[in-house]
Amino acid sequence: MEENTQIETTEQLEQEAPETVLKADYDALKVKLEELQGKLSQPLTDAEINLKKREEELFAKEVELTLKDNGFGQFAPLIKVQNNDELDMSIKLLQEIYKQDKITNSYVPSGATSTTEYEQAHAKKDVGGMIAAKLNGLFGK
Repeated sequence: MEENTQIETTEQLEQEAPETVLKADYDALKVKLEELQGKLSQPLTDAEINLKKREEELFAKEVELTLKDNGFGQFAPLIKVQNNDELDMSIKLLQEIYKQDKITNSYVPSGATSTTEYEQAHAKKDVGGMIAAKLNGLFGK
C-alpha cells in the first residue's frame, strides 16, 4: 500500500511541477505569437466601414447598369453576384435562356408541318411513288 501512495505522490508532483522551457525556445515562440497577432484582422475604423459600404453600393449600381445594357434590367433584383466574373457568367446564362425561349416561342405556321405522300415522293425523286400517290388520290384509299 505504501508503494501505491508513493507512486501517486510522485505522479502528483510531476503534474504539479511547472514546465520549464529554454530561453531560446521561449523567444522563438514569442516572435511567432507576435507575427500571428499581427496577421489577425484589426477592427475597422468608421472611415473604413464607410468606404466598404460605398464600394458595395458602387458595385450594385455597376451590376444594375450592366444588366440594363444587356437588356436584362428587370432581372436586377434577382441577380446576386460578388464579383465581375460572376456577373459575366450570369449575363451569359440569361442570354442563353433568352435565345432558347425565343426559339421555342417563335412563329410556326400552321399546316406547314404536314406533307402529302406525293410531296414526300417528289422530294425523294421517286417517280413511281408520285404516280402511286396520284392514283390513290383519284381512286381513294
